[in-house]
Order: sequence, then C-alpha cells, then structure tokens
Amino acid sequence: MYWLYAASLLSVLTLVIHVTAGGRAVARPLLESELGPEAKYTNYYCWHLVTIVIAACFALPASQAAAIDLARLATVLAAAFAAWSGLLAILKRQNALTLPQWMLFLPIAVCGAAGSF
Repeated sequence: MYWLYAASLLSVLTLVIHVTAGGRAVARPLLESELGPEAKYTNYYCWHLVTIVIAACFALPASQAAAIDLARLATVLAAAFAAWSGLLAILKRQNALTLPQWMLFLPIAVCGAAGSF
C-alpha cells in the first residue's frame, strides 16, 4: 500500500508542476494563441484531463484496499502517458526535455506497479 501512497503523492506533485510551470509554459501560450475556440479549448480541456484522471485513480486506492483495480488502471494510464511523451519526442525529433511529461508519469507508473501488481 505504501507504493500507492507514493504514486498518489507523485500525482499531487505532478498536479502542482502542471498548474504552475506547465500553466506558464503551455497553457497560457495556448490560450493566447490565434487558434480558433474549438481547437484552443479542446486542447486546454485535454491538458487538464490527464492529471485529473491519474490523481483521481490513485486517490481512492490509497485509502481503500478494495480499489486495487483502479490503481492498476491508473498505473497503465501513467505508463501509457509516459510512453506517448517519449514516442512523440522521437517522432517529432524533439529533445526529451522539450516534452518532459514522461519524467513525471514514469515514476508514478513505477510506484503504481510496485503497489498494485
């Protein structure tokens, strides 16, 4: 169960980084862009979904052992989010630090896997 607490804590830390640094570097420029409202607000919406999903999935299992399946889902999602970030950097020929989401989601996935599998 301690691994799930660690995954929950990392999820909260990711949320804080997401809101502060990510807000300045990604969300603000997105909202100030010339994109149409559908593209702009759909991207802004998706920007928040990832963190909401991971934080919500780990919050319950950390407090209720019966919710292990939810922790497993969050673990798989965190691993997929990390993998997609890394793959996107490769496909778009970007430095891995340009798309650093993998650095946030990989430790969550590792802790989640240690605690739920």
